[in-house]
Amino acid sequence: MIRVNLLPREDKGNKSAPVQLNFKVGDMVLPAAVVGLAALVIAGTAVSQQSKIGQLGSSIQQVDAESRALAPQIARVNQLAKERAELDLRMGIINRLEKGRTQSVRLMDELAKCVPDHLWLTGATQDAGQTLSLEGVTYSNLVVSDFMSRLERSPMFANVNLDVAEKGAVTDKDVVKFRLTCTVTPDDTAN
Repeated sequence: MIRVNLLPREDKGNKSAPVQLNFKVGDMVLPAAVVGLAALVIAGTAVSQQSKIGQLGSSIQQVDAESRALAPQIARVNQLAKERAELDLRMGIINRLEKGRTQSVRLMDELAKCVPDHLWLTGATQDAGQTLSLEGVTYSNLVVSDFMSRLERSPMFANVNLDVAEKGAVTDKDVVKFRLTCTVTPDDTAN
């Protein structure tokens, strides 16, 4: 067997000497103390966390038991709240109906106060909103104008507009047939 040395000549003689470790016991005490202290801190934290977990688990069990004990009362309170909401809805409807009932009476009373002599209403229609349509007959356009002025001065009517004013005849008498619209203003203070 042939041996070929490929190392340069100067590397042949420099074989590395074994490393000698010269440790002293004093050099190991400080790192060992730090590692031991860290292990104690970690162990203490773990024990503390386990204790808190146990306390929280028992607290959760207590709250859960109280929740189960109060479940019938909570269900009753929820049922009463639902019934109260339904009752409030019914009372609101009743109050609106009551207000509408008295508003119609006040509307007709105010309308009667505004009608001048020699003017006759033949129809009055109120839509679902606040618009009132009035139809009637009279002998003169001046009476229609007077009627419109009285409606405008009334606190219950606004935006009075004449839609139609035309000549007509009623039992062989010449008359003016008219149709006008106005807005009924809600009166919140009166009940």
